[in-house]
This record gives sequence, C-alpha cells and structure tokens, in this order.
Amino acid sequence: MTAQWKADLERALMSGGSPSVFSTAMLHALATTGRDDPPSAATFSRWMASMADLGKLQEVIKGVYLNRLGHRNISPAAAAQWVRHRSVVSLSWVLEQAHVTNNYGDTITCVIPTAPGWPTPNVGDRLTKAGTFRFFAMPLRLVDAGRDEDARDLRFDYPRVTPEKALLDWLFLGASHRSRLTRPPFDLDIAALNQPRLRRLAKAMALGTVLDDWMRAYDAYQSSEEVRENSAVRIRL
Repeated sequence: MTAQWKADLERALMSGGSPSVFSTAMLHALATTGRDDPPSAATFSRWMASMADLGKLQEVIKGVYLNRLGHRNISPAAAAQWVRHRSVVSLSWVLEQAHVTNNYGDTITCVIPTAPGWPTPNVGDRLTKAGTFRFFAMPLRLVDAGRDEDARDLRFDYPRVTPEKALLDWLFLGASHRSRLTRPPFDLDIAALNQPRLRRLAKAMALGTVLDDWMRAYDAYQSSEEVRENSAVRIRL
C-alpha cells in the first residue's frame, strides 16, 4: 500500500501551480510537516532516488531537482538561480531558443548582476548533471534596466530575458574590456526581434550608440556580395 506522504508529494508535484524546480529541503518539508507518521530520512532518500530513476525528478546540482512530473518539458535553464544566486538567463541561449540564430548549443548562458557591497559573482562555466551553464557579470543597473514587459520574458516562472534584452546584454558585454565575450555575430535574424522594444531597451540601458554602431556593421555585412550570393544559393536549394 502506497504511503500517504508519497501520494501527497506526487500530487503536489503534478499540480498546475507547482514550482518547476524543487530543493530536497522543500520536498522533505512537504513529506514531514504536520504528519503524525512522517517518513524516516532513509525512506525519504530512497523515494527521492526512485523519483529520479523514473525521470519524474531530474537532479541539476546536489539538492536541486527539476520537477519533470509537473513540467515535463521544463528546461534546465529554470534552475539557473539555484546554480548561481541572482543569475538571469540571457545572451546567446535566449536568442537560440527564439530562433534568432541558427547556431544552437547546449550551454545555458546567464548574466549575474553586480553592485557595490555585493559579493563578487563566480563567473565562467559550471557543469551540472543537467547541462552546462555559462555565467557573465553585469552591473545591476543594466540587468534591471527597462520595463519588465520589455526586459523579462514573463511567460516563464524563472528570471529570463526577452530576445531583445538578450541581444543588448550581449552587445554590452561584447564591448566591455572586462568581459571575454566577443560581440554578437552578424548572421542573426534580427527581423525576428521587436524593433520598438529593442529601441526602448537600448535607451534604458544607454546603449543606443553601441546598438547603432553594430547595426551599421550588421547592415554592411548583410549587403555584402558574398552574403547575398549565399542567400541566393539557399533559396534555390
């Protein structure tokens, strides 16, 4: 007979409003709080292992799991803030998911805000059991710039920017001597971006000149004879 706490936990994981990411502590609290006969630590650990083996939970880092029971197609990107505190999913990965670029990769790119008095963020790559995350540091004023509806993709329940903000974050880091990131390539499909939103965000981030300079170089590249010939070949194929 299935223990009631197990049934209650699976029901909580499957509910429509359930978090896409759970910590072991969160699940343990659900299994034990207010119960007359809570599971032992060993029993709870076995249940966690079984849920992971069945693919209902997916471990990201120690103690952090994707809730695949309630969110079957959830991306590991949802766990970015659990991997690095305050991180926001941005840059090339967001543009890849929006089909602005065809150069797809498995690395989830993120920015971490910096501010006076805050600890220096740990940047670079972090390999997890759910994939690789790559972190870059950016000033808080730029991470939080713009209206929420312009800067944040509100369809997701974790901090993730819009494609327009992702491009501008990339332009900022590509122009910064403190960053190892180079500027965005010119083979992006920027027609897929919301141009008024892009301009509003560029103004909010004080990156209007940087955007204009890159756009001029982008237009020159797209107008080059080699690019036009390659486009014509693709159309014929």
